[in-house]
Amino acid sequence: MPYLTSPPAPIDTITFEIYYGVSSPWACLGAPEAERIARENGLTIHLKPMTVIEENGGIRLKTRHPARQAYHALDLARFAKHYGVDLKPAPKYYPPKPNTIELAGQAIIRIQNHFGVGSPEALAFSYAVQRCIWITEDGDYMTVEVLQRLAREVGINEEVVEICVIDRRGHEGDEGVQGWQKNLAEAVELGIFGTPNYVINGEIFWGQDRLWMVEQRVKELVAARAKPRKY
Repeated sequence: MPYLTSPPAPIDTITFEIYYGVSSPWACLGAPEAERIARENGLTIHLKPMTVIEENGGIRLKTRHPARQAYHALDLARFAKHYGVDLKPAPKYYPPKPNTIELAGQAIIRIQNHFGVGSPEALAFSYAVQRCIWITEDGDYMTVEVLQRLAREVGINEEVVEICVIDRRGHEGDEGVQGWQKNLAEAVELGIFGTPNYVINGEIFWGQDRLWMVEQRVKELVAARAKPRKY
């Protein structure tokens, strides 16, 4: 599949997918604004938890040159101030240990599958995990116990918590594992490398600082009489 180098031609539907790392501070900062754009335009957000796509040139923060890491911290502080968010500069449980963020990502996928794409429960749980990492530091999000508590705190009932917020990593038949792998494969094909990515009808907008462009594109599509996709 060739990567897009110009916006795709308008079609009669609008899809809004977010490919994001659950532990990404930029995804945390962008989540409320993305939800606002979706709400005001009648869009359904399809959450696609994933990780950095090294196959497409993605570079994990801890492997970047110290100069880039320093600028990352500086820029993050500026954006947090801009959004009025008390983001921790060095969170207690960040960065996550290898192969642990899948636990939260796969739980989000199961909750979204259970309640439906764009469901308030899935969006609230995802943001609760992000806030736990970057704002509240209220427990180790790499454990089932903390993730289950976060799910309960956003109103998800115990029965759903027990079947969705579980550790099934490595179980190929699990819906969360399959969804995680599917998200990664889709991201590779789309040309995604970093996080977060707001994807409108296959067009990638990388970074929460592109959300104004996302809103602009959505309004253009609405003006062309495109209708939001319903799941």
